Amino acid sequence: MATFAELVAAKFDLMLIDVPIGLIDGPRACDVEARALLGARRSSVFPAPSRRLLTTQRYAGQCSVQLWNILYKIREVDAGMTPRLQRRIREAHPECSFAQLNGGPLRFSKKTSEGLAERRALLRPLFGTTPAVPGTAVDDVLDAYALLWSATGPHAVLGNGERDVRGLHCEIVI
Repeated sequence: MATFAELVAAKFDLMLIDVPIGLIDGPRACDVEARALLGARRSSVFPAPSRRLLTTQRYAGQCSVQLWNILYKIREVDAGMTPRLQRRIREAHPECSFAQLNGGPLRFSKKTSEGLAERRALLRPLFGTTPAVPGTAVDDVLDAYALLWSATGPHAVLGNGERDVRGLHCEIVI
């Protein structure tokens, strides 16, 4: 897996990453809007941590298992992100992209055969058959294609214009 510094060095015009950018104390409006967009699938968007949590040495009881599993990546992105970089490296969420493509929330979890079929059906008219990528879970490949579609837009931006104390936008690109 590439480090954030390696992604920044790649000099792409636009990168969408499924990692929170712009951390505040309390709920971010973009996360609240994303959960509303996803309806029954809202649990796939968990609250972004506060920057204070990134510096805490003890996390027990302070965050979900899902957040715990990516906290190191959020810390890495937060340490390297600047308002200038955020012009080309933006936060996105695949489930929001799929909901936008579908015109509403999806019915099935991406971890089920029905959920994978639902996502493939949405992507097929845009990209044809999505290939298998050795060593990568099928749902991760489909998520990447959903973000590729979002990069052709953006088709929507969730958030109310709030910024964190470092001037980073708290928003999710769809």
